Amino acid sequence: MENPPPLSYVARMSASEFTPSVDTAEPFASPGPPGRLAYAAEVRAVAELAAFRKVRISLIRELPHWPSRHVMVIPGFLSGDWATAPLRGVLSAVGHKVEGWRLGRNMGLRPGTFELLERRFIQFAAKAGEPVALVGWSLGGLYAVELARRNPQAVRQVITMGSPVSGHLTANNAWKLYERVAGHAIESAPVDWQPGALPLVPFTAIQATGDGIVHPHAARARPGPLVENLEVPGSHAGLGWNPHAIRVVADRLARS
Repeated sequence: MENPPPLSYVARMSASEFTPSVDTAEPFASPGPPGRLAYAAEVRAVAELAAFRKVRISLIRELPHWPSRHVMVIPGFLSGDWATAPLRGVLSAVGHKVEGWRLGRNMGLRPGTFELLERRFIQFAAKAGEPVALVGWSLGGLYAVELARRNPQAVRQVITMGSPVSGHLTANNAWKLYERVAGHAIESAPVDWQPGALPLVPFTAIQATGDGIVHPHAARARPGPLVENLEVPGSHAGLGWNPHAIRVVADRLARS
Protein backbone atom coordinates (compact mmCIF):
# COMPACT_ATOMS: atom_id res chain seq x y z
CA MET A 1 0.00 0.00 0.00
CA GLU A 2 2.84 2.37 -0.88
CA ASN A 3 0.52 5.22 -1.86
CA PRO A 4 1.74 8.82 -1.69
CA PRO A 5 0.20 11.05 0.96
CA PRO A 6 -2.53 13.48 -0.13
CA LEU A 7 -1.35 16.77 -1.61
CA SER A 8 -2.68 18.82 1.29
CA TYR A 9 -0.54 16.70 3.60
CA VAL A 10 2.57 16.92 1.44
CA ALA A 11 2.24 20.70 1.36
CA ARG A 12 2.80 20.76 5.11
CA MET A 13 5.81 18.44 5.13
CA SER A 14 9.27 18.46 3.66
CA ALA A 15 10.85 15.41 2.07
CA SER A 16 12.89 14.84 5.22
CA GLU A 17 9.74 14.67 7.35
CA PHE A 18 7.90 11.95 5.46
CA THR A 19 9.80 9.30 3.54
CA PRO A 20 8.48 5.95 2.27
CA SER A 21 10.97 3.24 3.18
CA VAL A 22 12.63 1.58 0.19
CA ASP A 23 12.71 -2.22 0.13
CA THR A 24 16.06 -3.79 -0.67
CA ALA A 25 16.80 -7.19 -2.19
CA GLU A 26 16.89 -8.72 1.30
CA PRO A 27 14.93 -6.23 3.41
CA PHE A 28 14.44 -8.57 6.34
CA ALA A 29 17.93 -9.86 7.02
CA SER A 30 18.53 -8.96 10.67
CA PRO A 31 20.38 -5.63 10.89
CA GLY A 32 21.37 -6.18 14.52
CA PRO A 33 20.78 -3.59 17.23
CA PRO A 34 21.56 0.12 16.72
CA GLY A 35 25.11 1.19 17.59
CA ARG A 36 26.28 2.80 20.82
CA LEU A 37 26.23 6.33 19.46
CA ALA A 38 22.62 6.00 18.31
CA TYR A 39 21.71 4.48 21.67
CA ALA A 40 23.38 7.32 23.59
CA ALA A 41 21.62 9.89 21.39
CA GLU A 42 18.25 8.71 22.73
CA VAL A 43 18.61 11.33 25.47
CA ARG A 44 17.44 13.88 22.88
CA ALA A 45 13.90 12.62 23.48
CA VAL A 46 13.75 15.09 26.40
CA ALA A 47 14.53 18.00 24.07
CA GLU A 48 12.06 16.59 21.56
CA LEU A 49 9.34 16.70 24.21
CA ALA A 50 10.12 20.34 24.94
CA ALA A 51 9.98 21.11 21.22
CA PHE A 52 6.65 19.29 20.90
CA ARG A 53 5.11 21.40 23.65
CA LYS A 54 6.00 24.54 21.72
CA VAL A 55 4.25 23.40 18.52
CA ARG A 56 1.36 21.43 20.03
CA ILE A 57 -1.34 24.04 19.42
CA SER A 58 -0.30 24.74 15.83
CA LEU A 59 -0.02 21.01 15.20
CA ILE A 60 -3.58 20.45 16.39
CA ARG A 61 -4.81 23.25 14.12
CA GLU A 62 -3.24 21.75 11.00
CA LEU A 63 -4.27 18.11 11.49
CA PRO A 64 -7.45 16.59 9.97
CA HIS A 65 -10.41 17.04 12.34
CA TRP A 66 -12.73 14.63 10.56
CA PRO A 67 -13.76 11.84 10.49
CA SER A 68 -13.76 10.83 14.15
CA ARG A 69 -12.39 7.36 14.94
CA HIS A 70 -12.20 5.13 17.99
CA VAL A 71 -8.51 4.62 18.76
CA MET A 72 -6.63 2.53 21.31
CA VAL A 73 -3.00 3.49 21.95
CA ILE A 74 -0.70 0.84 23.44
CA PRO A 75 2.58 1.89 25.14
CA GLY A 76 6.02 0.41 24.77
CA PHE A 77 8.14 -1.72 27.08
CA LEU A 78 8.47 -0.34 30.65
CA SER A 79 6.15 2.47 29.64
CA GLY A 80 2.52 3.23 30.34
CA ASP A 81 -0.36 5.51 29.45
CA TRP A 82 1.55 8.46 30.89
CA ALA A 83 4.04 8.17 28.00
CA THR A 84 1.35 8.08 25.30
CA ALA A 85 -0.54 11.03 26.82
CA PRO A 86 0.96 13.60 24.37
CA LEU A 87 -0.11 11.55 21.34
CA ARG A 88 -3.49 10.68 22.80
CA GLY A 89 -4.07 14.29 23.76
CA VAL A 90 -3.50 15.53 20.23
CA LEU A 91 -5.68 12.82 18.71
CA SER A 92 -8.46 13.62 21.18
CA ALA A 93 -8.15 17.32 20.43
CA VAL A 94 -8.83 16.71 16.73
CA GLY A 95 -11.95 14.72 17.49
CA HIS A 96 -10.97 11.07 17.90
CA LYS A 97 -12.28 8.92 20.75
CA VAL A 98 -9.03 7.73 22.25
CA GLU A 99 -8.18 5.33 25.05
CA GLY A 100 -4.95 4.08 26.55
CA TRP A 101 -4.40 0.46 27.40
CA ARG A 102 -5.13 1.02 31.15
CA LEU A 103 -2.94 -1.87 32.29
CA GLY A 104 -0.24 0.09 34.11
CA ARG A 105 3.41 -0.26 33.17
CA ASN A 106 4.12 -2.55 30.21
CA MET A 107 6.34 -5.21 31.76
CA GLY A 108 6.32 -7.45 28.70
CA LEU A 109 4.37 -10.59 27.96
CA ARG A 110 4.12 -11.96 31.46
CA PRO A 111 1.51 -14.72 31.85
CA GLY A 112 -1.97 -13.28 31.45
CA THR A 113 -0.91 -9.85 30.15
CA PHE A 114 -1.99 -10.33 26.56
CA GLU A 115 -5.25 -11.96 27.63
CA LEU A 116 -6.06 -8.92 29.77
CA LEU A 117 -5.23 -6.60 26.91
CA GLU A 118 -7.34 -8.57 24.46
CA ARG A 119 -10.27 -8.46 26.88
CA ARG A 120 -9.87 -4.68 27.21
CA PHE A 121 -9.68 -4.32 23.45
CA ILE A 122 -12.79 -6.41 22.83
CA GLN A 123 -14.71 -4.35 25.38
CA PHE A 124 -13.56 -1.12 23.77
CA ALA A 125 -14.51 -2.31 20.28
CA ALA A 126 -17.92 -3.52 21.49
CA LYS A 127 -18.59 -0.16 23.16
CA ALA A 128 -17.47 1.68 20.01
CA GLY A 129 -19.89 -0.32 17.87
CA GLU A 130 -17.45 -0.21 14.95
CA PRO A 131 -13.94 -1.40 14.07
CA VAL A 132 -11.32 0.54 16.00
CA ALA A 133 -7.83 1.72 15.12
CA LEU A 134 -4.85 0.38 17.04
CA VAL A 135 -1.73 2.51 17.51
CA GLY A 136 1.23 0.82 19.17
CA TRP A 137 4.58 2.23 20.19
CA SER A 138 7.58 -0.13 20.24
CA LEU A 139 6.53 -3.36 22.02
CA GLY A 140 2.98 -2.02 22.05
CA GLY A 141 3.01 -2.20 18.27
CA LEU A 142 3.63 -5.95 18.41
CA TYR A 143 0.62 -6.27 20.71
CA ALA A 144 -1.45 -4.21 18.26
CA VAL A 145 -0.48 -6.39 15.30
CA GLU A 146 -1.34 -9.55 17.20
CA LEU A 147 -4.70 -8.15 18.35
CA ALA A 148 -5.54 -7.33 14.74
CA ARG A 149 -4.34 -10.70 13.49
CA ARG A 150 -6.66 -12.44 15.94
CA ASN A 151 -9.59 -10.03 15.64
CA PRO A 152 -9.51 -8.53 12.12
CA GLN A 153 -13.25 -7.91 12.08
CA ALA A 154 -12.89 -5.54 15.04
CA VAL A 155 -9.89 -3.56 13.74
CA ARG A 156 -10.03 -0.70 11.24
CA GLN A 157 -6.26 -0.35 10.89
CA VAL A 158 -2.95 -0.78 12.71
CA ILE A 159 -0.25 1.88 13.05
CA THR A 160 3.05 0.99 14.71
CA MET A 161 5.82 3.35 15.79
CA GLY A 162 9.34 1.99 16.16
CA SER A 163 8.05 -1.57 16.66
CA PRO A 164 10.15 -4.59 15.57
CA VAL A 165 7.39 -5.75 13.25
CA SER A 166 9.88 -7.39 10.88
CA GLY A 167 10.05 -10.27 13.35
CA HIS A 168 13.69 -9.63 14.23
CA LEU A 169 13.19 -9.48 17.99
CA THR A 170 16.88 -9.08 18.89
CA ALA A 171 17.64 -6.20 16.49
CA ASN A 172 17.29 -3.78 19.37
CA ASN A 173 19.06 -2.65 22.52
CA ALA A 174 16.30 -3.72 24.91
CA TRP A 175 15.81 -7.46 24.39
CA LYS A 176 18.16 -8.63 27.14
CA LEU A 177 16.49 -6.32 29.65
CA TYR A 178 13.13 -7.51 28.35
CA GLU A 179 14.03 -11.13 29.12
CA ARG A 180 14.99 -10.23 32.70
CA VAL A 181 11.85 -8.19 33.33
CA ALA A 182 9.31 -10.37 31.50
CA GLY A 183 10.81 -13.60 32.80
CA HIS A 184 11.03 -15.49 29.52
CA ALA A 185 13.32 -15.83 26.50
CA ILE A 186 12.53 -13.32 23.76
CA GLU A 187 11.58 -16.14 21.38
CA SER A 188 9.47 -18.03 23.93
CA ALA A 189 6.65 -15.74 25.01
CA PRO A 190 3.85 -17.37 27.05
CA VAL A 191 1.35 -16.56 24.32
CA ASP A 192 0.68 -18.07 20.91
CA TRP A 193 1.71 -15.18 18.70
CA GLN A 194 3.58 -14.76 15.43
CA PRO A 195 6.16 -11.92 15.41
CA GLY A 196 6.64 -10.69 11.85
CA ALA A 197 3.18 -11.79 10.70
CA LEU A 198 0.97 -9.22 9.01
CA PRO A 199 -2.55 -8.32 10.12
CA LEU A 200 -5.32 -8.60 7.53
CA VAL A 201 -6.13 -4.90 7.84
CA PRO A 202 -4.45 -1.69 6.58
CA PHE A 203 -1.08 -1.47 8.29
CA THR A 204 1.29 1.50 8.59
CA ALA A 205 4.71 0.91 10.15
CA ILE A 206 6.58 4.08 11.16
CA GLN A 207 10.35 4.01 11.61
CA ALA A 208 12.44 6.73 13.25
CA THR A 209 15.64 7.25 11.27
CA GLY A 210 17.56 8.10 14.45
CA ASP A 211 16.18 5.20 16.49
CA GLY A 212 18.78 4.02 18.99
CA ILE A 213 16.60 1.34 20.60
CA VAL A 214 15.03 -0.61 17.72
CA HIS A 215 16.98 -0.66 14.46
CA PRO A 216 14.90 1.26 11.86
CA HIS A 217 15.13 -1.65 9.41
CA ALA A 218 13.76 -4.01 12.06
CA ALA A 219 10.78 -1.68 12.46
CA ARG A 220 9.81 -2.18 8.80
CA ALA A 221 6.95 -4.56 8.05
CA ARG A 222 7.18 -7.24 5.42
CA PRO A 223 5.77 -6.14 2.06
CA GLY A 224 2.07 -6.76 1.54
CA PRO A 225 -0.94 -5.32 -0.30
CA LEU A 226 -2.17 -3.53 2.84
CA VAL A 227 1.24 -2.47 4.16
CA GLU A 228 3.15 0.80 4.02
CA ASN A 229 6.48 1.62 5.67
CA LEU A 230 7.22 5.27 6.43
CA GLU A 231 10.25 6.98 7.92
CA VAL A 232 10.31 10.08 10.12
CA PRO A 233 13.30 11.82 11.70
CA GLY A 234 13.82 11.56 15.43
CA SER A 235 14.54 9.20 18.30
CA HIS A 236 12.78 6.07 19.48
CA ALA A 237 12.01 7.38 22.95
CA GLY A 238 10.48 10.53 21.47
CA LEU A 239 8.13 8.91 18.95
CA GLY A 240 5.10 9.49 21.17
CA TRP A 241 5.51 13.25 20.85
CA ASN A 242 7.25 13.43 17.50
CA PRO A 243 5.21 15.91 15.37
CA HIS A 244 6.18 14.10 12.17
CA ALA A 245 4.96 10.75 13.53
CA ILE A 246 1.80 12.33 14.92
CA ARG A 247 1.06 13.84 11.51
CA VAL A 248 1.35 10.40 9.92
CA VAL A 249 -0.93 8.85 12.55
CA ALA A 250 -3.58 11.57 12.19
CA ASP A 251 -3.44 11.46 8.41
CA ARG A 252 -3.84 7.68 8.29
CA LEU A 253 -6.73 7.78 10.76
CA ALA A 254 -8.46 10.32 8.53
CA ARG A 255 -7.93 8.16 5.45
CA SER A 256 -9.21 4.88 6.87
